[in-house]
Amino acid sequence: GYGTNNEIGGNAHYTYVKSGDFDLNSFGVTVGFYDRVELSVAEQKFDISDLRGKVSAGLGADAIGRDSLDQTIIGAKVRVFGEAVLDADTWVPQVAVGVQYKKNHDGDFIKGAVVGAKQDHGVDFYASATKLLLDKNLLLNSTLRFTKANQFGLLGFGGSKDNSYNPELELSAAYLLRKDVAIGAEYRMKPN
Repeated sequence: GYGTNNEIGGNAHYTYVKSGDFDLNSFGVTVGFYDRVELSVAEQKFDISDLRGKVSAGLGADAIGRDSLDQTIIGAKVRVFGEAVLDADTWVPQVAVGVQYKKNHDGDFIKGAVVGAKQDHGVDFYASATKLLLDKNLLLNSTLRFTKANQFGLLGFGGSKDNSYNPELELSAAYLLRKDVAIGAEYRMKPN
């Protein structure tokens, strides 16, 4: 968050992504306490209505009887050491560890024959390092996430071939073109 070590602050978000036949809506809130602890809750709605006709033709009329896959994510994160801004002139990154509980609300579907997930809920564990390079106008982040999630949990957790935690790397970078404009890129691995 944006708060200092004697402040409590919050953020709200809404994200919409359109990709081919799919839409993703995500919204949530985050509350940060004293620049140390962050609690969050988010809802995701993955619209699969355009997929229904394509899949149902081969699997039977009721193979996909829904318009969306829905998921709730509850998270907690703790800053372990480092200060992104105050330590900008040292090699020390800001490091945080966190946990996310994810509950998919379409258990019968994702554990059924079409998807084949082992569970409709799961827990992700992660460690994240962030480094701000003020003199270069650059923010770098790397995260190592341990997860069983299929497509971030939208398709459940684990399966018949692999039900173990997998380490997945997430990388992101942001470059400030000026004080109020940044460009960025992100790369995320997912279990196969």
